[in-house]
Amino acid sequence: MTGTTAVCSVTQRLRDALLDVSGVTPELLFGDPDGDGGDGGAGGGTAEELEEDLQLVDDLGFDSVMLMELKSRLEQHFPALGELTLPEVLPSLRTVGSIVGFLKRRLSSAGAL
Repeated sequence: MTGTTAVCSVTQRLRDALLDVSGVTPELLFGDPDGDGGDGGAGGGTAEELEEDLQLVDDLGFDSVMLMELKSRLEQHFPALGELTLPEVLPSLRTVGSIVGFLKRRLSSAGAL
């Protein structure tokens, strides 16, 4: 797997993990909640891209329960990570970009990237 392919895979699996969290919809993540082609959502991107500066709490409305659910979903979508502890993952659950960075570092150190 090339570096670009690996990063795409990480981003795609992160997108899937985010969408598995209760209350997170494609419209919220990528915009256009009314289907008119305009940018009405937080993300403003397409279903193929996640904006790295999206903040989980401020932009996507995450609360503590949703953050715990995301931790669980990350463990499911990235089995090579193993079980994540709150102290190691919590600082990374701020923006989409901080999660991508965390995942790439952890997967690389596990030899899974």
